[in-house]
Amino acid sequence: MLLEATNLAKSIGAKYLFQDLAFTIVAGEKIALIGRNGYGKTTLFKILSGEDHDFEGTVTTRKGTRIVLTKQEHIQELEQSALEYILNSVPHYFEYQKFLEEYESGQNTNLNRYLEVLEYFTEHKYFNLREAVISSLEDFGISTVMVHQPLKHLSGGQKRYVEMTRMMFSQADILLIDEPTNHMDYKGKERFITWMRSILQAVVVITHDRDVLKNVTKIIELKDQKMHFFKGNYHSYIKQNATQTLTSVKLYEDQLSRLKEAKKKVEWGLQMRAKSKEWKIRYDHWLRDYEKIKAATIKPAFWIDQNSIESLDKKVVDSYDKFKEKNIKISGTGDVKRGGELVSVRQLAVGYDECLFSEINFSLKESGRVFIKGRNGAGKSTLVKTLIALSEKQPPTANLLDGEITFGNDLRIGEYQQEIDGKYLSLPLVEAIRVIHEEKKVAIDERKVYSLLAQYLFDTKLDAHQKIANLSGGQKARFQLIKMFIGEPNLLILDEPTNHLDLPSIEELETMLENFPGAILYISHDTYFINRLGGDAIQL
Repeated sequence: MLLEATNLAKSIGAKYLFQDLAFTIVAGEKIALIGRNGYGKTTLFKILSGEDHDFEGTVTTRKGTRIVLTKQEHIQELEQSALEYILNSVPHYFEYQKFLEEYESGQNTNLNRYLEVLEYFTEHKYFNLREAVISSLEDFGISTVMVHQPLKHLSGGQKRYVEMTRMMFSQADILLIDEPTNHMDYKGKERFITWMRSILQAVVVITHDRDVLKNVTKIIELKDQKMHFFKGNYHSYIKQNATQTLTSVKLYEDQLSRLKEAKKKVEWGLQMRAKSKEWKIRYDHWLRDYEKIKAATIKPAFWIDQNSIESLDKKVVDSYDKFKEKNIKISGTGDVKRGGELVSVRQLAVGYDECLFSEINFSLKESGRVFIKGRNGAGKSTLVKTLIALSEKQPPTANLLDGEITFGNDLRIGEYQQEIDGKYLSLPLVEAIRVIHEEKKVAIDERKVYSLLAQYLFDTKLDAHQKIANLSGGQKARFQLIKMFIGEPNLLILDEPTNHLDLPSIEELETMLENFPGAILYISHDTYFINRLGGDAIQL
């Protein structure tokens, strides 16, 4: 056993994120940590890694156990090159390299220490470490030139690959990896999954990427401030979760029935207690029972995937629907007029100093679906940004080198960007929602703003005045969804929409998109999402 956690609890103010957590991590385990956004998954990682000391309970590790946590940002390392950043995380690399150089140049004469360091360097393959790191980065599509550039010059996706490479060479016993495949292309994701499955170290990964979830050995779900354990991968989780959830629904229904009966007794006793001492004693007893049952009747979080729901008896489904966990409610899709093409692309070539891609051809009518596939840097986002700029009669940032793009007369685009436009980041959430409606020339009042907040699972008190920059990844994703559906678009353009969304929200989005009457152009490396949405593929 590498790590044991006992009675872990974490509160923010008066609110507990989780309580009484108890679990172990053993060598070789591949564990996925899932749960709705805001339930404390990243906070738990910071506790396990030693970054957060303000918690209740204990975390015990085997002597010498090394734990490494992925970084979401590289604020302190922006001037370092990718290679330096990775090598600085490798235990003793620069320290021992310096000693060897000093010994071999005659500045140090400690032979015994030299032999120890030499053995360590050889055993850990440090003599070829630089070349191995560069090779791994190249496998992720990061060129030798970019390897030596400061991190600040790399894109979000490229920094993600650098972070994964740092984990690969960290020599940790436990790897804590937060949302690894966000911003990864399909090749990078394949590389990560292959590596994760092959290593001997324990991996705990926060993810709702079903391609990753189907390759783990255990899933832990944070729900109702507790941990729920599921042996096996995603498909095992789906089956076990459906069974456990239905059992929880039945138990909750039974609790409500007991509570209802206890309340009836209290109401009757309240009327009768003045008649005699015996009635007063009986009423007091019923009241204590009622308060005890009421305190124990806490509604759990219920969610069952759509495929499992379809195989259940209607009576069971009705009970589930009555109590299921609240999910985002996506609306505003409107009606789509039947007509001609919304977008037509012919022999398109786009680039900056050099051509990114050429001879791209596709068209989209109502209900059409096209998805764009390619490595990071191939021009996927450039293509959609070019389309949007031209549709708004604005000059694109990239150059049109060849071909043509034409648009339908009644085109209304709703866009889901991979990164939120910087102009919104300093705005409070309620103000940002007003601004995005004004930009689309759609009227909105305060009541509608707060209605949207509730519809997309924002806390109308805690989240309303948070700046967009301070929202969690999942909250930013839900803001993007609000923005996309303003003005009843007939063409949706989505850039990696499942990043940061939890499983219920991904399914809600997929269901809505399946039923969306307009056209959809999307970038995704989520094979489950692609299989469900379908469409013609454009390879860049």
